[in-house]
Amino acid sequence: MILLCRNATTFGPQGELDEEAYRASLQRFVDAGLGVYMASGGSGEGHSLSWDELGRVYRIGVEVCRGKVPVNSNQPEQHTAAASLVHARLAVEAGVDTVNIYGPAGWHGYRPTDGEYLTYFDRVLPEIQHPVALCPNPILGYTVPAPVIARICNRYRQVSALNLSGISSDAYLVGLREELDREVDIYVGHHASLNALAMGASGLLGAEANLIPGTFRRYLDLYEAGELEELGRVYADITRVAQFVGRWKGGSPRWIKMAMRVFGLPGGEGGVREPYLMPPAEEIARFAEGAIALHVPEIDDLARAAGS
Repeated sequence: MILLCRNATTFGPQGELDEEAYRASLQRFVDAGLGVYMASGGSGEGHSLSWDELGRVYRIGVEVCRGKVPVNSNQPEQHTAAASLVHARLAVEAGVDTVNIYGPAGWHGYRPTDGEYLTYFDRVLPEIQHPVALCPNPILGYTVPAPVIARICNRYRQVSALNLSGISSDAYLVGLREELDREVDIYVGHHASLNALAMGASGLLGAEANLIPGTFRRYLDLYEAGELEELGRVYADITRVAQFVGRWKGGSPRWIKMAMRVFGLPGGEGGVREPYLMPPAEEIARFAEGAIALHVPEIDDLARAAGS
């Protein structure tokens, strides 16, 4: 069982892609036995990366992670099938294990019909003979009905995984499994994990693993070992971290980069890219104080190592 994290992209003090820091950041996931989804439009700030940078991120990820933990691309959502294909081909050429493809971006009030969503993938998937993950994430502006997602999976056998980010409904998972005519790996957010894992989900998704990868590894290990009492305590730790970082709404890069800076993690000397701005010093100090006050063991260890 594994967790897949949409990991942060590391930048240097002048905003440049910091390749050395990125390698070190990826190694944290390898050490914890967690997989990564690189250059996402959210935590990976993928929309801010140039074409050359995007290729470098994919290639570095493959060099550090492949054969050790899953290393996947999570290219930002695109408005057209043609644009999605271009990004997917770059990731495939770099050697990623799986390519995550969102549906059409919900820009300027656009909300696809079921027919438009299906047509989008009818144009994309015949061109990609490589493992693909789909992510009907409501953050794009709509929740794709489970039968529509299942229909795409049943039609295109290269769809190997479904990432149910932002979908916590047990009914959605039940309906999805009833519509699928084959086994497809399903990953859910930690907030939906206990029921979903019991119903056969393959693993978890969680950007919070950018801060506490070891805690998520322990959570999965405890679940597999059936140690429910300790599992409950670790789940409570993860939940409190998620609630805390959730105060910084509107984009995970803000809190992730604050965490990197506060705890001296790889990439902490850099920051975010526009349109994001690093929070002011007083807000970073409040973040540090609040994170340490959670008394999560892994955060306590990071604070001691950073001299916080």
